[in-house]
Amino acid sequence: MFVNSPLEPVDSVVTFFTRQYAYYMVLAIVIASLVAFYISRTVTGPIVRMKKEASKLSNADYDTHFDGGAYTETRELASTLNLASDKLGRVDELRRDLIANVSHDIRTPLTDIRAYAEMIRDVSGDNPQKRAKHLGVIIRETEYMNRLVNDMSELSKLQSGNYELNLDNMDLCDAIRDIADMDQSLIEQAGVHLHIDIPETLTVYADDIKISQIIANYLSNAIKHTPKSGNITIRAFMKDEETVRVEVEDEGEGIDAEDLPNIWDRYQKSSHSFSRSMTSTGLGLAIVRGIAEAHGAGYGVSSEKGKGSLFWLELKKTHEA
Repeated sequence: MFVNSPLEPVDSVVTFFTRQYAYYMVLAIVIASLVAFYISRTVTGPIVRMKKEASKLSNADYDTHFDGGAYTETRELASTLNLASDKLGRVDELRRDLIANVSHDIRTPLTDIRAYAEMIRDVSGDNPQKRAKHLGVIIRETEYMNRLVNDMSELSKLQSGNYELNLDNMDLCDAIRDIADMDQSLIEQAGVHLHIDIPETLTVYADDIKISQIIANYLSNAIKHTPKSGNITIRAFMKDEETVRVEVEDEGEGIDAEDLPNIWDRYQKSSHSFSRSMTSTGLGLAIVRGIAEAHGAGYGVSSEKGKGSLFWLELKKTHEA
């Protein structure tokens, strides 16, 4: 028996599925193109723009702004790049300020040294009193330059990340008494009164030379800014069972609130003082910050204009095993 069945229905089905396949292929291509276009606009586009903006950083253009668009990852990348750009700008500003300040601070004593050397040669060479006075100025200026170079070297070591501390138990109260004795002549010359409020002994785990440097810097600043007959107080006490706090308080002119966040930066001075000090290189508090942070110690200042300042330092009492 033979069954005869026409093939037209099968051909129709094949044709239908072929057309449907072609239709969906075209639709898939269109959708893929739209998705690719969207990704290009939301991801690739911002990345290309950020690449162009990043190239400006190589030309020291730190005012550039990165726009990450609407995509979360690109926004986060743009935010990170903006933060990096701001920090690079700040570093560049500090670099330029450093060069300007160092140039000024070196040029001024060099000018004085040359001037007084010429005066000794031409005027005071045969006059012992004048010669001694002029030589005194030269010696003072060279001492200032030596302090400046030493402070710059110290700060460079602190910022290098390879700063070594000789940690051991030290008697903080003995260090305070030694510093006060060493600065006695400066205290007498300034006409100020120093009060020391400390116990017999307080032991901390620290580098005794570096911690003494911090306290000496605090005291030096207090002497410099306290008026004649004013009072300076050094305190040391247990803040809690594990923390020792040192305070140096003065009755000076105080610091403007707008200056307080910046006084720990190098060459930052409060707005009331712009003249060069023969006892200050402008790096002291930046060094204080570096030493304190190397110890993991707390540090800070509270001050009000016209009411003096209080600088403080907090250290661990003993070594944590």
